[in-house]
Amino acid sequence: MSLFENDFTVKIDTSACRSIITGHDSSIDDTWYYSDQIFENGKIYGIISERQQGNMYLSYLLGGRIEFGDVRIFCNDREISQKDLNESGWNLEPYSERYGRMQVRKSIEQALKTHDIEDTFESIAERFLLTSKRYDLKLKSLSGERWPASAALGYAMGKRIFYAPYMPSSFYYQMCDRGLLKALRELTGHGALVVLPVGSDVFIKHIADELIYTDRKYDIEALKEKYGKFDESWVR
Repeated sequence: MSLFENDFTVKIDTSACRSIITGHDSSIDDTWYYSDQIFENGKIYGIISERQQGNMYLSYLLGGRIEFGDVRIFCNDREISQKDLNESGWNLEPYSERYGRMQVRKSIEQALKTHDIEDTFESIAERFLLTSKRYDLKLKSLSGERWPASAALGYAMGKRIFYAPYMPSSFYYQMCDRGLLKALRELTGHGALVVLPVGSDVFIKHIADELIYTDRKYDIEALKEKYGKFDESWVR
């Protein structure tokens, strides 16, 4: 049975992280300032920060795309590996993924057969709001429908953690206007965990079940002291 087969809680433990160099991954050019976190299946999480301030790093960490280093991750109190997360993770953005070149209908039908999931393409297409005129297109060519189609394929493959790259609030608003939230609720309704990194909480707070803020904490008092040495007052 998969670690993520039924209800699961993912805990990120950073207590062993002692380096002054915080989590950084050059492939996505993002830096995460270590913090313990807990994620539960069946929920959409909005991870909020400025660009390159950790929200994409945390998203890809949960997707099994980033090495743990001194970070320890547990599923239902059992310590797990990067491979465990990678096998159950699915990137909602198909553009740079190998499956982005796959056709919608053909890939979903093959996934249902391979993973022995009792469902039909027609049922999935209806629930994830896929349009028939795009069934034979590649996922990365679907424009506003590519994330719902990616979610549908990940569902058909039995994936349990759905993550994404950093996007601005306007992207999520436009995609939800095209049916993305319905697709995401199909995932969480079947016990998946969804992680959405975004630049602000302006829109995501309306669709996420929980929000996590990853921006670094700035030492304002140290700056005040520094500017005091220049005989300058701190400007609010």
